[in-house]
Amino acid sequence: MASPEAPGLVCFDLDGTLVDPLLGVRNGVRKTCEKFGLQMPDEATVRAWIGFGMRESLATVPGLEDPERLEEALDFYWERYREDGVFEHELYPGVFHLLHRLKRQGHRIYIVSAKPSLFARRIAYQFDLNLVFDEIFGSTLKGRWQPKTEVLAGLAERGTVWPGGVFIGDRGVDMEAARDHGLEAIGVGWGYGSRGELEQAGAEHIFDTVPDLDAWLRVRFPQPEVFDAFSRSE
Repeated sequence: MASPEAPGLVCFDLDGTLVDPLLGVRNGVRKTCEKFGLQMPDEATVRAWIGFGMRESLATVPGLEDPERLEEALDFYWERYREDGVFEHELYPGVFHLLHRLKRQGHRIYIVSAKPSLFARRIAYQFDLNLVFDEIFGSTLKGRWQPKTEVLAGLAERGTVWPGGVFIGDRGVDMEAARDHGLEAIGVGWGYGSRGELEQAGAEHIFDTVPDLDAWLRVRFPQPEVFDAFSRSE
């Protein structure tokens, strides 16, 4: 645990942790299915995709078995997402102030997302959060989906993340990545992973509301607020 003087490391998942992406994802999938003459997956299926790779998710839709057609559908989905989907997200209440308080304490704050980094940055920007994060890490538009433990492995090799920080997310893959790299695995109950999924993956704490998480972070990171919220990123 960080000393009262030393800044900490706080990594956040994006979808289901900081923002609710369901409307944007659902509309993008609906438009893609309409374009390619596919059966729209049910709500539970679309919710289950959140936090994972869209290529791998779309590949489970009947009618997209052909790799070339799958790529065409993926390109169409991301184009619709670029035009509309990034604007169809909601920031969870309380997140803005939680993040700004951590920033004022001087911590290193990252997003590590399954979403392509291009869109993760756009979403952070539209909620006026782009200057809060020291860096935003995501997947690529064309490459295979990278499990977050692989993403963190690369960041650890570069010294960008280190053991002793925390990783906050709503999915089991977030908890597994945290534990693989010496980060405290913190689950949130307002996202798209179940409590059972988080517990099975090794969550050390699970918080059901943003205020509950905020209260714990105030104890976990008791450093005084000494920085302007934007000065370290300008």
